[in-house]
Amino acid sequence: MAELEHKITFDPPKFVTFKPKPEEQTRDVNITNTFNKAVMFKMKTTRPGSFKMKPVYFSLQPNQTKSIKLHYSGCPANVKPNLKDRFSVIMAIVPKDAPADWDVEKVWEDPKMQVELADSVKRKVLRIHYEGYPEPADLPEKSDKKKKNNGGSKESTDEKKFELPHAAAAPHAASTVVQPIVYIVYQGLPPREDVEVR
Repeated sequence: MAELEHKITFDPPKFVTFKPKPEEQTRDVNITNTFNKAVMFKMKTTRPGSFKMKPVYFSLQPNQTKSIKLHYSGCPANVKPNLKDRFSVIMAIVPKDAPADWDVEKVWEDPKMQVELADSVKRKVLRIHYEGYPEPADLPEKSDKKKKNNGGSKESTDEKKFELPHAAAAPHAASTVVQPIVYIVYQGLPPREDVEVR
């Protein structure tokens, strides 16, 4: 469902700006569904102690827009803000088997519904820009495929696989099947997982 991520628009589109000061601040982000199907969402953040979202769970019918309140508790004096802070918006097409009186949060957590959600789940990252610091660089968007252990809420670790050519590995063993050797190189620690705020 690659077209889904292009049918949901965000204003602001890439990042939200806060002041790195010890004061409470609120910003709005408007999310619009231009898709021809209902879409459900859940909001997450890297630092639930400092950032809150309202609402966390919601849905949008076709051509509907919703304003989400993003709350920042402020940056303590003489403390440098974390420039990797971000919000994540997880989205998926509402399952056709969702009950008539469905609740967005319950559908996200229902194992039966997760099977249908898996093929359409996408993630949009809204990075946090602190005034006085460079604007966050654009990063490629990632799909948020369903994982067995958490229903699609984890980002995958950064892995690369390398294979040795068969001929180079065993030129004298033409009559035998040579299995490729796969190396997995982990590049640093996996990214810190966004945390849902309820």
